[in-house]
Amino acid sequence: MIARIAGKVLRKSPSSVIVQTGGIGFEVLISARTFEKIPQVGSGIELDIHTLVREDEIRLIGFLDQEDKELFLKLISVSGISVKIALSALSIYDSPGLTGMILGRETDLIRRIPGIGKKLAERVILELYDRLKEEEGYGGRMEVFMPGDERINEVKQALNTLGYNTGEINRAISKISIDEIADKKVEDILKIVLREV
Repeated sequence: MIARIAGKVLRKSPSSVIVQTGGIGFEVLISARTFEKIPQVGSGIELDIHTLVREDEIRLIGFLDQEDKELFLKLISVSGISVKIALSALSIYDSPGLTGMILGRETDLIRRIPGIGKKLAERVILELYDRLKEEEGYGGRMEVFMPGDERINEVKQALNTLGYNTGEINRAISKISIDEIADKKVEDILKIVLREV
């Protein structure tokens, strides 16, 4: 099983790159965000690889960031999420942002990914929420994301107006404990969260 490739960029496109190593050119599928970071043709490159083996094909999927690879593997573990959809997700959103959306239960934002409808977005959240919550070490802090707390929704809107994206907002809010905001007004919570963004 191929886990890593080091070689020279032979050709590249927004969806794949051909890496030449040992006289062989390997076609590696990539996200558009990875494409933006790929060096010029002829330059050296190293990619972490996930090898997908099926009866009729072998696919290599490449990542410059280990975080992207780990999230990709989680995404394709969800029934209905194909390699194409998972790469589209990582093309539109960066890993921290997408993780924040899942932990923030942002169904509407996840639905913006091509190939994901409402039911599949809900399944992604249902199947990955607990795994990501545990791995990210949020403990009991993620309860501040619960939609029942209108103050948090107002804080999110205010931060969005200030130019912060959803991933940044969710990561900042996740660092705040419930006790810190228990008796606070919206403007006070906003000041606390701004220290974390």
